[in-house]
Amino acid sequence: MFSANRRAKADLSPRLPEARKLLKRVWGHGDFRGLQAEVVSEILDGRDVMAVLPTGGGKSVCYQVPAILRPGVGLVVSPLIALMTDQVEALKQQGVAAARLDSGVSMDERSAIWRAARNGELDLLYVSPEGLAAGSMLERLADIELSLIAIDEAHCVSQWGHDFRPDYRSLGRLVEFFPHVPRIAVTATADARTRDDILASLRLEGARVFVDSFARPNLQLSAERKINGSRARTDAAVVELVRERRGKSGVVYCGSRDGCERVAQTLRDAGTNAIAYHAGFDAKERDQRLERFLAEDGAVMVATIAFGMGVDKPDVRFVIHADPPGSLEAYWQEIGRAGRDGEPAEGITLYGPSDIAWSLRRLEGRPMAEEVKQVQTRKVRQLFAMLDGAACRPQAVRRYFGEQDAQPCGVCDICGDPPATFDAVIPAQKALAAVQRMGERYGKNRIIDHLTGRTKDVQPWESQISTWGIGTELSVNGWRDVLDHLLFEGLLVEDPNEGMPIVRLGDPEAVRAVYRGERAVQVRKPPARVVVEDRPRRNAGRNLAVEALDTDVRARFESLRNWRRDRASEQRVPPYVIFQDKTLVEIALSEPRSLSELGRIAGVGAGKLERYGKGVLDALQSAA
Repeated sequence: MFSANRRAKADLSPRLPEARKLLKRVWGHGDFRGLQAEVVSEILDGRDVMAVLPTGGGKSVCYQVPAILRPGVGLVVSPLIALMTDQVEALKQQGVAAARLDSGVSMDERSAIWRAARNGELDLLYVSPEGLAAGSMLERLADIELSLIAIDEAHCVSQWGHDFRPDYRSLGRLVEFFPHVPRIAVTATADARTRDDILASLRLEGARVFVDSFARPNLQLSAERKINGSRARTDAAVVELVRERRGKSGVVYCGSRDGCERVAQTLRDAGTNAIAYHAGFDAKERDQRLERFLAEDGAVMVATIAFGMGVDKPDVRFVIHADPPGSLEAYWQEIGRAGRDGEPAEGITLYGPSDIAWSLRRLEGRPMAEEVKQVQTRKVRQLFAMLDGAACRPQAVRRYFGEQDAQPCGVCDICGDPPATFDAVIPAQKALAAVQRMGERYGKNRIIDHLTGRTKDVQPWESQISTWGIGTELSVNGWRDVLDHLLFEGLLVEDPNEGMPIVRLGDPEAVRAVYRGERAVQVRKPPARVVVEDRPRRNAGRNLAVEALDTDVRARFESLRNWRRDRASEQRVPPYVIFQDKTLVEIALSEPRSLSELGRIAGVGAGKLERYGKGVLDALQSAA
């Protein structure tokens, strides 16, 4: 844990004991976690703050608690309707007066919400940045007392971030409309440059900045190279990975809408309850598919990046990237969808040279300043360097975000089975020279044939080049690994060339450093091939806390889960907003006999105790 403070650390607010009582009464938690207490203190005392807390680290509590305690309505700016809907419904379940204003709210509902806000009957009001900029919303808000302004998913403000939203850039002017209202910007993923941009864009230059550790010890990360980039092989690998985690809730990310539809259908053909989700569906259809994923046990969402931010389903046991994202920020944000309940979960990424080429082509097609494009290109290469590297994966990510003292996690695939590497400076020099001497006009396979002297019907011009046949020390597969690694490192680049990719030299300065022997090149040795049945399953996305229960405790848990499913169906809400699995496990283990005993269990606040207490006790009794 670390805190990037912009001024000397202040004392905790004298109102913090009051905040702890509220946390216990509403959320059922005995105390704040990590840096939550410090963040809440700043807002309670009326000061601006920025908080970078990991996914599942309780960012929303940091503004929800002070919004309830301070006089007025807490205004929350959120980028997605699904995120607003989820948080508002969860707050209502806990007895908090919350509402949202978005395109799905009728005119009559809007009138009632504004009336409640003016009458002091609302604790929190959620709006989108687009809604805030449209019409007369700012003028109407000026007539309402605001307790605070929270900007959720604040990385959307920054052009250096992975999810830039232009409408977020205008949120800095809120200080002009509400100069005495404390503001809080929260996000799960922002490196130092992005944090500085957020502060400047939102005009939060005097805010205290808190950056918690990015450690997610319950997440087990792994990555596997794609074999020959074949779609069919990749789809088969995804099917096998999901089959190993049968019955578990998961997310599979694909890079395109077509890929999303194809993988979802392949999974359904293999017997998985797979749901496709992408921006090609209209809003109503997306909402219906999201509702299915949130409500159905063991559902697998196959999605593009249109799905992700703010999806708070706590029992996602695995996230698989069939196609990797474009940066470590996006990777951490998407992997972070797994294991939000703190139980063991997995993040698995399939990657290959064609993926990095696709990511770079996509950047080329986007309108952005050259400086921004250079930064985003570097971010792509940093992600692939991590995926193809030999360093602990969580350690590499945490150091990227500034945690220089991060230690190896001990559970990722690299820590569990450290790959062997070899010094590939000389092979790299040969490969770069071959690409250069062949005029940067050929693809990988042709370059490998040249290096190994296997070119059919070789012409005199080629056989007379100094690099002809100088690579016989490596096999064809060995050279493929070297060339792939050079592509990941940016020493080579792949030009799509209308479907016939050709390889060119990459960053000139980096290439010269390799030629001079000043830059190390370490390439992973390929693992011994194993049949699928021998693949180590490790935790396989299991919820160990549930699977380790004794038979009688498991029976109580299942009775509670059935009761929860019925209540969720009646209210048309996701089951986890009633109680998370983690809370149900604690109830099943404790087997409370009274409402007072039930109320002492973490996660059972006063509102839920009053609303559901009798039903929980009845469900326990029926399992006896």
